[in-house]
Amino acid sequence: MTIIHPSYEGRHIQVNRRNVREEMIQGAIGLLAERGVQGTSFAVVTEATNTPRGSIYHHFPGGKNELIEKAVDSIGALVTALIGAVDAATPADVVEVFFESWRSVLRASNFDGNCAVANTAIGAGEDDSLRVASQQVFEKWHSSLTSAFIRSGADTAQASDYAAVCIAGAEGALIMGRASRDDSVFDALSRQLKLLVSASGR
Repeated sequence: MTIIHPSYEGRHIQVNRRNVREEMIQGAIGLLAERGVQGTSFAVVTEATNTPRGSIYHHFPGGKNELIEKAVDSIGALVTALIGAVDAATPADVVEVFFESWRSVLRASNFDGNCAVANTAIGAGEDDSLRVASQQVFEKWHSSLTSAFIRSGADTAQASDYAAVCIAGAEGALIMGRASRDDSVFDALSRQLKLLVSASGR
């Protein structure tokens, strides 16, 4: 994702300056999605991002966990903002937009990626800091998607359930799609969830 700042002041100073910390965070997101927690070591991150190994503990004094937590927070905030920006006319449209977004993630990774947040939760083991970081992101996604359903006219009492089912369904579909190298499971999810949310409004 490219962000263009409206101000060009100082561009001659900033244009070639690397943000090593951010590069490592973004690299960790991709590695978490493809390899999980165990496959996201500092060595692998620095190799993948071509960043200097000597800067690791300068940017992440808390070690690998700090890097992973920042990566989870970063992708979590981005997806939360994208969900928050959904302006759909009906609850069925919310379902469509949500599942198509996750389908595009699977396709963009050439069926090699999963959800970085889910992989962090799975790979956290007994590490509560990573588990909690993942939990907090899922809670934010759930809250944002619930609001999107309500804005689209969904029954307020049902919107939270719709959001939970959509998130759980998308995470499962990513795993199934990666295993089968096929994204047709998203079609089934979208059809059935659209029927569900449409029927409740009758």
